[in-house]
Amino acid sequence: MAEKHGDVSAVEKIKQASRGLRGSLAPELAADTSHFEDEAAQLLKFHGVYQQDDRDARRQRSDAGLEPDYTFMVRCKIPGGVLTAEQYLVLDELAGRYGNGTLRVTTRQDNQFHGVVKGELKATMRALNDALVTTLGACGDVQRNVMCCPAPLPGALRDEVLQMARRISEHLLPRTRAYHEIWLNGEQLGSGAGAPNREPDPIYGDRYLPRKFKTAIAFPDDNCTDVYSNDLGFLAIPEGDRIAGFNVLVGGGLGMTHGKKVTYPRLADPTATTAGMRVSSTCWTIGGSTGSAGR
Repeated sequence: MAEKHGDVSAVEKIKQASRGLRGSLAPELAADTSHFEDEAAQLLKFHGVYQQDDRDARRQRSDAGLEPDYTFMVRCKIPGGVLTAEQYLVLDELAGRYGNGTLRVTTRQDNQFHGVVKGELKATMRALNDALVTTLGACGDVQRNVMCCPAPLPGALRDEVLQMARRISEHLLPRTRAYHEIWLNGEQLGSGAGAPNREPDPIYGDRYLPRKFKTAIAFPDDNCTDVYSNDLGFLAIPEGDRIAGFNVLVGGGLGMTHGKKVTYPRLADPTATTAGMRVSSTCWTIGGSTGSAGR
């Protein structure tokens, strides 16, 4: 719809020209600077990284002719919020080695570091990857972290739902190899600002989604994920010691823009019922439709 009116936002243009989320990230990462330029900073989000600066010091540094005091937030993507003990210990150690000593738990069951400087971003990402933890898609206009209820109660239902959350997350990760090229020293598939994107994402296309997309799973007796507040929710239908299927909830969200009455929080609508084996394809279909509608 936006293309028909010629009203494509600057961010959409950055995504479309990024060659699969590459942009100028690699050369800017290698440069001896404290921060990324604005366009690259937009693409950083898809890799799980936000560029920030010390707001309290802005005016003082500006008056002194200094650039902002840049640091980075690095967010892990942890479906269901479940880590092994070994993974947690790695995150705890990295928070002190590369961050400001804090490891924050987010409302979407992620962990994130603050205070990482640009020169240590790559080492942070590689250490996380070595622990089998990714940051890809933890931020940006893609499927965000998939939530489920983490209470360690007896029975197989919780484990089944956790595995479902992990499958959804894996199914909807961006397919670009840019993450491996930039952070993990993978083979580069193309270079230069004019190089084509040789790997169009099968679900997100070249513009990805218009906004972030949130998915959660809940039980009838445990709605710890606030499933109705998500873009896409799955409410489990327990049947004895197995899950017979899921009620599908669509269109929830708490976001709004002040002063714009066309934006408002809303609860998701019960829309359909699906079998467990079709949950990933349901996400694919609805997520793809969201992307198409935004374009």
